[in-house]
Amino acid sequence: MPRGLDPLYFNRRRSLDGALAWSGLRKPVSLCIDVGANVGQTMRSFLEWWPTTRCVSFEPLPAVRKVLFEEVARTGGRAVAYDSAISDRAGSCVLHASRSSSVSSSLHRFNKSSDTVSAHRGLRDSLSFLERSDSEDTYEVRVDSTTLDDHFAETTGPDREWIRGGVDILKSDTQGHDLQVLRGANRVLQSTRVVLVEWQFDDVYGRPKPISELDSYLAKHAFRFWDVAHIYKDLTTLRTLWADLIYAKQAVASSG
Repeated sequence: MPRGLDPLYFNRRRSLDGALAWSGLRKPVSLCIDVGANVGQTMRSFLEWWPTTRCVSFEPLPAVRKVLFEEVARTGGRAVAYDSAISDRAGSCVLHASRSSSVSSSLHRFNKSSDTVSAHRGLRDSLSFLERSDSEDTYEVRVDSTTLDDHFAETTGPDREWIRGGVDILKSDTQGHDLQVLRGANRVLQSTRVVLVEWQFDDVYGRPKPISELDSYLAKHAFRFWDVAHIYKDLTTLRTLWADLIYAKQAVASSG
C-alpha cells in the first residue's frame, strides 16, 4: 500500500516552535486546543513537548472518545476533553463513521468513488474502510455540536480560566470540516498565536474547498502561512492528498 511521504525535514515540533517564536512568544507554552482529538495522539505530543502547557480536546465519536477521556484522566489535571463536535454553529449534526476502522469519522459523507479510493483499489490484501460498501461498513451517529467561541463563553470547566491567557496553538483535524471549525472561532482566533490545520486536497470527504479560502479567512485574522508540517502523498501518482499547514501571527514590533 503506498504510504505518505514523510522526509526527515518534516518535523512538527520544530515547525511549531519556530512559528511560536515568530509570533513573539516570550513565555512557556501554556494552552493548546485540539479539535478532532481522536484518541489523544496530538494531545499527548503537546503535553510531552511543552511540560507547562494545558490542552483542551474535542472528540465527538463515541467509539474513540472513551479512550481520549481515559488519557485525559492520566494527565494530572493538565487536560480536559469534551464530546461535542466543533463547527460554525451550535446544535447537532450527523457524524459518518466506519465499523472496520473505529478511529475514522467525518462530518462529511465518505466519497467511496473518489479518485484516491480508485487509485488504491486492490493494492493490499484486505479492503480499506473506504473500499467497503456503505451498507457493510458505514454508520451514522447524531452528535451535539457547538462553536469554539460558544464553548469558551459557556464552559464551567478549568479551561474557562486557562483561555484568559490566550491560546498558543489551535489544532484542527476534522477530515474536511476545518474551515467551519475556524469560522466558529472568531473570538478565539483573536487571542491565538498559531493555527495547525490538516487540509484535504483529495475528494474522499467530498469536493475539497480551495486552499485560498483557508488562506483568505486566516489572513483576515492577521495570520500568515508559516510552514508545511507534513505531506501525505499518493505515491502512485505523487499527488498530495492532504497536508498539515501551520499559520502564525507575526509579532508586532514595539515602537520603543
